Amino acid sequence: MSPLLIWRVSPERYGYASVESDIKSNDEDCEDFNDAQKMVLRMPAIWILAFASAFMYISCYAVNSRGVFFLQAEKGYDTIDASFIISISSVCGIVGTEFSGLISDRFFRGSRNVPALIFGILNVAALSMFLLIPGRHFWVDVLLMIMFGLGIGVLICFLGGLMAVDIAPKKASGAALGIVGIASYIGAALQDIMNGVLIENNKTMTESGGVYDFTCVGYFWIGAAMLSVLLTLCVWNAPKNN
Repeated sequence: MSPLLIWRVSPERYGYASVESDIKSNDEDCEDFNDAQKMVLRMPAIWILAFASAFMYISCYAVNSRGVFFLQAEKGYDTIDASFIISISSVCGIVGTEFSGLISDRFFRGSRNVPALIFGILNVAALSMFLLIPGRHFWVDVLLMIMFGLGIGVLICFLGGLMAVDIAPKKASGAALGIVGIASYIGAALQDIMNGVLIENNKTMTESGGVYDFTCVGYFWIGAAMLSVLLTLCVWNAPKNN
């Protein structure tokens, strides 16, 4: 009698889903999840965003890691002033990241493309003037680092996250962020190698010590920022996830 009672008592009798249906549902969810992950790897827009973010990270980390040395060797700043100027870009980067969502949602109706283009151009313009304007102009360099930091802060949020999440399937947004993140830090690592090679190869030894020519380095930084903007334009009409 006892086995019969156990056999007759089932989850369905009390309004619950059957164990078999739960297992089947879990299997279907897992299959959908795996398909979404594979779909991200086959999406050109995600890879384009990854490269755009990587080039943006090149210019960002180049300024953060070599900016003080550039100001000292090329423009004649002392260590304190050079460090202060470069630190401004990091502080303004926090501000840009903090307000990036508000900017896109309030002024551009949730669109990331237009603000990404605007701040990408701002980033290129500020970096170009910072590198190409000769001489020591303290407040000009401070203003340019404010512009550069704001641009980088917004771009880190958009290229490094929000735009990829907008495009990728919802079940694979983490995979999209992973691809963009890995590419970004590869770019950050490569810039250290490239900057070291370019700086060393453009050094001239004199009686008073080494003299550095930052022309090639500057073009490398500006070129990376420009490529980031151009790649961002390539995903302008990419459809958002369903």
